[in-house]
Amino acid sequence: MEKFLCDRLLDPTQPISERFRALFSLRNLKGPGPRNALILATRDSSNLLAHEAAFALGQMQDADAVPALIAVLNDLSLHPIVRHEAAEALGAIGLESNIPLLKNSLVLGGSRNM
Repeated sequence: MEKFLCDRLLDPTQPISERFRALFSLRNLKGPGPRNALILATRDSSNLLAHEAAFALGQMQDADAVPALIAVLNDLSLHPIVRHEAAEALGAIGLESNIPLLKNSLVLGGSRNM
């Protein structure tokens, strides 16, 4: 089931409603499979899906997602709403080591279109 959900989420030929169902199901699972699928989905061409994937990673509070979320936050080619949600997810994960990065993104946010 986990592989099916990961494949469904990442398959751009699937209806967006099916991809969202897979995303919300994966959010409730633990481990590298769901986490990695959601991380890949943060780079999806649908900004809404990418945003929700970042949000789900924050809800999962999986510290192993932090490096990928930092990469999303710092990728200026991504839509600001996706980058914003990566920042929210980093805050939701709640690691003290994320605080300086989040403060810095606030300071630079206006000049980086955040």
